[in-house]
Amino acid sequence: MKNYLLKPVAACICAAFAAAAHAQLIDEVDLRQEGANAVMQIRFVTPVLYSKSISARASDLVQSFYTVLPTLDQVNDVVSERRLPASGDIPSINITDELDMSAPQVIPSRKLVIRFGTPVRFRVRAGRDNRSIEVVMDGLGSSVRGGLAAAPPLLARPAAADVPVAPSVKASAEIEASAVALLRQAQSTFDGGNYAAAGAALNQLLNLPPNSASRKAHELAGLARANAGDNAGAAKEFELFLKLYPVGVDSDRVRQLMSALPSAQAAAGGANKGVEVISNTSGSVSMFYYGGKSDVRSQEFKDSVLGGLPILQSDTTLSNVDQRQWQSNVDLNWRYRDTEKDMRFVFRDNFNLDQIKDSGKQRLSALYFDYRSLVNGTSMRVGRQSPNGGGVLYRFDGVQAGYTFQPKWKVNAVVGTPSDPLLDTRRTFYGLSVDAEALTKELSGSAFLIEQVIDGETDRRGVGADLRYFSGSVSASAQFDYDLINKGVNIAALQATWQVSDATVINAMFDRRTTPILSLGNVLFFQNPALLAPAQRIQDLLGVMPIETLRTQVKGLTPYQTQAHIGGTTTLTKTWQVGGDLSLTNVDEIKPVVDLLPTGQASTGNLWSAGAQFIGSNLYSARDTHVFNLTFMGGPIHHGTLLSYNNLTGLSEKWQLEPSLKYYTQSSADSSSNDLWTVAIRAVYHVRQQVALETELTYERSNQQGVPSASGPGMLTSSNRMNYYLGLRYEF
Repeated sequence: MKNYLLKPVAACICAAFAAAAHAQLIDEVDLRQEGANAVMQIRFVTPVLYSKSISARASDLVQSFYTVLPTLDQVNDVVSERRLPASGDIPSINITDELDMSAPQVIPSRKLVIRFGTPVRFRVRAGRDNRSIEVVMDGLGSSVRGGLAAAPPLLARPAAADVPVAPSVKASAEIEASAVALLRQAQSTFDGGNYAAAGAALNQLLNLPPNSASRKAHELAGLARANAGDNAGAAKEFELFLKLYPVGVDSDRVRQLMSALPSAQAAAGGANKGVEVISNTSGSVSMFYYGGKSDVRSQEFKDSVLGGLPILQSDTTLSNVDQRQWQSNVDLNWRYRDTEKDMRFVFRDNFNLDQIKDSGKQRLSALYFDYRSLVNGTSMRVGRQSPNGGGVLYRFDGVQAGYTFQPKWKVNAVVGTPSDPLLDTRRTFYGLSVDAEALTKELSGSAFLIEQVIDGETDRRGVGADLRYFSGSVSASAQFDYDLINKGVNIAALQATWQVSDATVINAMFDRRTTPILSLGNVLFFQNPALLAPAQRIQDLLGVMPIETLRTQVKGLTPYQTQAHIGGTTTLTKTWQVGGDLSLTNVDEIKPVVDLLPTGQASTGNLWSAGAQFIGSNLYSARDTHVFNLTFMGGPIHHGTLLSYNNLTGLSEKWQLEPSLKYYTQSSADSSSNDLWTVAIRAVYHVRQQVALETELTYERSNQQGVPSASGPGMLTSSNRMNYYLGLRYEF
C-alpha cells in the first residue's frame, strides 16, 4: 500500500474467524444484583443493536443475536470466549462471540452463544446503552459477589433505636416534590449499577422530614448497600426499615433479603470487613491457521480508513488468491475491586504471519490501565483504548479522566493521538464532555467538544451529543457529531430496541456518516493518482494552495454512507419464531485511492433488501436451532435472491456442530447473471472446560453467465473454491 494507507501499528492478536481480525468485540462481562435477580452485563468495544434470542429447551444454552452498528473505528469479527466462574447459586457461564452464519453478509450480524453450567431461568434484553446486552437470571441476586461500585456512607442518619415507629406520611408540597425527584434519581442510578450515586441521592432524601418517598428510600438504601458488597451496612439499613415499617409486603420482602445476607456475627465486623474484595485475572490465548482462498477485500483495505464501508453482496465472493496464514491472539484482563476503588488492566494483541507473502503483521488493539475511585468520584484510563464517546471516533493512545461532581453529573477530559498514523503527519486531539446520568428516570446523555490538530493546523473541531433512553422495554440511543471547521455533519444516528413482550422484539437503526471522518487530513488520503511525488504532510500542500482551498476540497472528497434498518421477531409456538427485516444502504462516490481503489468507486445508489426468517428450536433434541432465511435484494444495476439455512446442534457439553447452506442468484442490468452455492460446516470441541478446538470448512461453486452479444450468449464461467481454518483457543 506504500504511502497511501494508514499503516498498522505494532501489536499481537489472533483472528478466529476471518483473516482480517483486529480486536475482540467483547470488552468486559460483569454481574450485578437487581432486586431478587442477578444481571450479567456483556459490554462491547463498539456500538451494537440487539435483535433476538433463541433458547434451548434444556435451559442451559441461549443464542443472542445482534448487529454491529456502523463505526469509524476499525473493528473486525473475531471469535472469542469469556468465562465466569460459579458463584453461589449462579452457575459457571461460558460466552462465545461469533459471526452469525445464518445472516446475509450484507448485514454485519453476530451472535453470543451463552452456556450455563446448570439450567437456570433467564431472559435476554438490550442493555441501557448501545454497547451492552444483558442476561437476567431470575431469583439469583443474592449470589452476586460484590458490586459494580461501593455506596458512600449515608451520613447524618439516626440509629434504629432512636427512630420511633411511624407510617408513611405526607409532607409539604415542596418537600414532597424534592423527595420524589431524589427517589427517581436514586432509582435510575441504582438500575444502572451506580450504587455510589444512588446512595448519595438517598442520603439527601432521607435527611428530609418524613414524606411519602421515605419508606421506599429506606428499602432502596439497604439494596444499594447489599449490591455494593457492604453486607453489614445493608443489615443495618434493613433493621432500620423493619423498625419503622414492621408490616407490609415490602416488609416481608426486606425480611427475606436480610435472611440472605451473611450472619450477623460476620456483619458485626464492620462495613469494610463485610465487603468482599474481588481480584481476578482472565483472558485467552489462541492460534489459528487459515488455508484456501482469501476474501476479495484485501487486508490493506480493511486496515484503511475506508474499512468501515458496508460489505455489498457482490463483494462477498472469494478471490482466486491462495491463503496460507497463521494468526495468534493474546487477550489479558486483570480486575481488582474493593470498597474504595475499582481497577482494571487490559492487553489485547494480534500477530498475523502470511506464508505466501513471507511477511508478518502485528496489531495492538488494547493496552490500558483503568482506575475508578468509589469514594471521591474520580476515574482515569491510560493507554491504547477504543473510543467510548466524548467525540472520540477511533482507537487512540492517550488519557481519559472523569470527575463526578454531583450524583448524576460527570465532567470528562480526553487527550491522545490516533493509534493508526496517516503518512508522515503528526496528529493529536483533546476534548471535554459532560455526562448526565439521569436527566429523567429514563433519559441520560452527554455533550462534547473536541479538537484535533494535524501538522499544526486544525484537522477537525467536533461538537455533538449522545443521548440514551431506557425504560425497561425500550432501549434507544442517538448520536450527533458536527465539524465546526470543515462545516459538515460527521454522524447523525439513531438506534432502538423495543421488547414488546417476552415473545416479540423490534429493532430499528438509521445511520448517516462520513467515511472516512470529515477532516483536513483527507486531502492526503485522496490525492491525485497521477502525482509523481504525493504529499506526505499537510505542510507540503500549504506551499501550493491556501488552507481555505484545502478545506473546500475536504468536503468534495469525503463520501457519505447511509444505512437504515428495521426488523423484528415474534414467537409463534414453543419451537418456532418468525422474523422479518428491511434494509437500505447508499454510499456516495469514492474518489480514486492509489493501490486501494485505483479507479475509485461509483455511487452505489439505493441498495435495498427485504428478508424473512423462520427460526426453529429443539426440533429433535434439547439443544438444536435452525434458521431458514429468504432475502430479496436489489439496486440500480442488479437484483438478487438469497436462500440460506443454518443449524447449530449441541451434541453434548463438549461438541458443537454448525452446518450451513446458501444459494445466491443475481441478475444484472447488462443481462449477465451469477449463481453461487456455498456449503460450510463448523465444529467446536471442548477438550476441557477452558480448551477448545475449532475448525471450519467452506466449499463454494459459482456459475457466471457473461454479457450476451449479437454473436450469441455470453461466456459461461464456472469455478470451485474451498477455504478452511483450524485452531486452538485456551481461556483462563
